[in-house]
Amino acid sequence: MASYFRARQERRLAALEEFRQARKLIEEDVTVFGEQLTDLHVETLTTELDQAMREDYQRALDLYERSKTGLRDAQETSEVTAVEDVLHDGRFHLACVLARRDGEALPERREPCFFNPQHGPSVQDVAWTPPGGVEREVPVCRSDLRRITGGEDPEIRLVRVGDRYVPWYAAVRERGLLDSTLRPAATDGVPKYVMLEADIGRARNSQAGQGGYPF
Repeated sequence: MASYFRARQERRLAALEEFRQARKLIEEDVTVFGEQLTDLHVETLTTELDQAMREDYQRALDLYERSKTGLRDAQETSEVTAVEDVLHDGRFHLACVLARRDGEALPERREPCFFNPQHGPSVQDVAWTPPGGVEREVPVCRSDLRRITGGEDPEIRLVRVGDRYVPWYAAVRERGLLDSTLRPAATDGVPKYVMLEADIGRARNSQAGQGGYPF
């Protein structure tokens, strides 16, 4: 009986930690999206917006408010990760405003940038190999596409784990958040988040004690 209650308590603590980590990541996303909208607002003070730009801008603002409300009211990890879908939609409309402003083609509704969802919608899939992992195609934003094709490293989001900073995709272990962020796209029939989890395990085993990321 004691072991039953101990296991139950451990599961509860694990769920609370999962919720805390997911909330922290999404809270940062909400904050950054708000800052991006603020920067755009400053630009709109000196730029005349046409009807389509105003509609996309207002839609992005509405989704930002929805993301704040959703995060505030979230009680479970699944409710926290659902906010990422709202943010993804908001980033798309923000990207539409910027494209219209710059006279560029409107973005497609694609997965968010793999290296940092805060970068907004991806524009193309490119081949990439994580440390200690295997090559696969990942969706990247326009800026990271330029970096990779130019022989530079992508701009990867880092998050704090203990006393070190690691790539966000290595810090997030739970299937729900990975699925919410990466979407259920598959390579050779294997969902990307499953391949990612396998790569994290390989990297953890191959780089332990070598000064690499603590996967």
